[in-house]
Amino acid sequence: MNRIKTQFAVVGGGPAGVCGALAAARSGVQTVLIHNRPVLGGNSSSEIRVWSRGAVGAGNFYSEEMGIWGELKLTNLYRNREGNPVFWDEVLLDAVLAEPKLQLLLNTEISQIVLEENRVVSVRGYQQGTEQHVAVEADVFLDATGDATLGYLAGIPYYLGEEYIPSRQTPLPQTPELLGCSILFYTKREDHPVSFVAPNYAYGMEQISRLINHGGRVVNEKMGGSDCWWFEYGGSLDTIARLQDITLELKRLVMGVWNYIKNSGLYDAENYTLEWVGSIPGKRESRRMETAYLLTEDDIREGKQFSDGAFYGGWYMDTHPAGGMHDTKEENCVQIPVNVYQIPLGCLYQNRVPNLLFAGRNIGTQRQAFVSSRVMNTCALAGQAAGELACAMIRTGKDPGQLEREQIQQIQRKLLRSDMFIPGADIADPEDLSSQAKTFASSSHDGTWGKPQGKMPVTEGSFLTFPGLEGKQPKLVVEAERPCTMHGTWYISPLPNRFSLGQEASLWQTEIIPGRNELSLPVPAGGGNRFCTLALEACEGVSILCAEREREGFLCGRKDSPVYLEPMLAYPEETSLYKPERVLEFPNRPWNAPNQWKAAREDQEPWLELYWQQPISICRIRLFLDPSLNEELPSSRAKYWQESHHFVPRADMPPALIRNAAVLALGEDGAWKEIGRLRDNCQRLVVLDVSVSAQAIRLQVEQTWGGPPAVYHIGVYSENNG
Repeated sequence: MNRIKTQFAVVGGGPAGVCGALAAARSGVQTVLIHNRPVLGGNSSSEIRVWSRGAVGAGNFYSEEMGIWGELKLTNLYRNREGNPVFWDEVLLDAVLAEPKLQLLLNTEISQIVLEENRVVSVRGYQQGTEQHVAVEADVFLDATGDATLGYLAGIPYYLGEEYIPSRQTPLPQTPELLGCSILFYTKREDHPVSFVAPNYAYGMEQISRLINHGGRVVNEKMGGSDCWWFEYGGSLDTIARLQDITLELKRLVMGVWNYIKNSGLYDAENYTLEWVGSIPGKRESRRMETAYLLTEDDIREGKQFSDGAFYGGWYMDTHPAGGMHDTKEENCVQIPVNVYQIPLGCLYQNRVPNLLFAGRNIGTQRQAFVSSRVMNTCALAGQAAGELACAMIRTGKDPGQLEREQIQQIQRKLLRSDMFIPGADIADPEDLSSQAKTFASSSHDGTWGKPQGKMPVTEGSFLTFPGLEGKQPKLVVEAERPCTMHGTWYISPLPNRFSLGQEASLWQTEIIPGRNELSLPVPAGGGNRFCTLALEACEGVSILCAEREREGFLCGRKDSPVYLEPMLAYPEETSLYKPERVLEFPNRPWNAPNQWKAAREDQEPWLELYWQQPISICRIRLFLDPSLNEELPSSRAKYWQESHHFVPRADMPPALIRNAAVLALGEDGAWKEIGRLRDNCQRLVVLDVSVSAQAIRLQVEQTWGGPPAVYHIGVYSENNG
């Protein structure tokens, strides 16, 4: 038997497990990551190919998930612009293998857990291919299996759908009401006809014709990847014990659908073939553990603030009928928009077996919260939070329920320093010396729009959003074909969602004359230092004039579309929006305001400087840059996707992201000295370890990926644990 002793053992190599293991290993904790398949990534892997999505995909502005998961997604964008799921596997593997304190066990199925005095001592399993039994001992364990396998083996109560299961001996409901599983396929168009003969087990054409074209079940010859989300089955079964039956039934459907597309004569499919078909279902739901706190639907809807808030969600409350593809009476997907919301550490642990943590879709939630928190971007954030919680447990020798307030805050600070986001949290970082500095810059963006670029007709569901400044009136440029009256409603919010615009403030109307109009928009009451959104009623013949996308915080669009434009909307003679002192504000991303410094568009040698009254000792610098947080970064994508996904791919690297730069320090001799450098950078968070005494540091930008550079925050620490 291969016996391994470590500090932290993570079981499950999906988004949650990978991020949890990386977080702990990078914090200096000896970690083992155990995965039961040959490739990392879980549902996002090339074996299953579900693209990862989250808050931005559900309409929330400036809310793309970062942290370790964001680092991996940005690496993938840089290396894998086409979103090939095979290369996504390699991004994950590369990150894991780069960590000297992280040991990886692939193809290892854990089937036994050893408990002593209500603590996990070890987990045991078998590694396929090596013919080895494996035993891993650790101080803390993380169950990131999705199915909560460790929690189940440890005898912890759990939930299955709406049902509470107090013990392993409790009979399961005969017909559970769960979200089902799906198998996807990828298609390819050849330059010659390709025939297809369906296997005998496939569904017949008559059966397929009864299933499609209602409830969102759409087929065509180009569909592939996550277009196949509705190939869903197993919600009325035990999605663990009956997984093989579910898999075979889904294969019958997949082959039947492709046979229908190819051979019914209804589609232009003669030259199309299947490039890839999944053999492992993507599972949406199984067990959810009983934890110290269960996240509720009310918590999500009300945006509850938690003293131990650690990460966030923002996907729809997304429900599917348990009957899946066989349910012809219900819509196959009902998505209720939500604003970004906090999730606390209490959802990641329980007190029966306190050294066993959870991350991923198995965390503690009530079911109506689960249908939002289950998506991969949120699961990944849960993993990083669990990894930091494990580090705190190992460092202090305490169980999670014993951690004191200051120790919880230290976890939160570490998460924030690692580019996690806790919406609405007010957590000061006293070790960050930037708060004691003054800021200077070569220039600041004046907040005006750039080159004209098209226009947006004011149709039903149109809106525009901008950062509110107390007592100021921005001007909006519109164009009208005839005289009319424009009407709208003001909303204010810390971070709007195109479906859920915020708190209603007041009504608005104005008269329009033919031709070009410059409209003054008084910031509504309460809109100072908040995002203001004007929801417009349809006004035929009126269009908002637009400019090239350049400024964070200024958007216009339609409720039914993920395509956002930048309106010709600006504050006259107002230059404070992107001044250098913005990098000292909290948080280090848009929240109530853009919260960034941006250089003037004409600045050819932009720089940003922090200056202290006296020289300080600097060991670590953290740069938080601009990766276009309002654009999705999925793990992969097919070549074609249906409009119903409301997805817009990134055309290139983020234009305001700094690609090449020098970091300089001002010494006691009055000379600037280079202490760090960014070379072909693709990351939002850049950490530089230095050893210098300096009165100032300067970020000298040499090149971005296309636009004026922007910086959200520069963290400066006198110790390298910052």
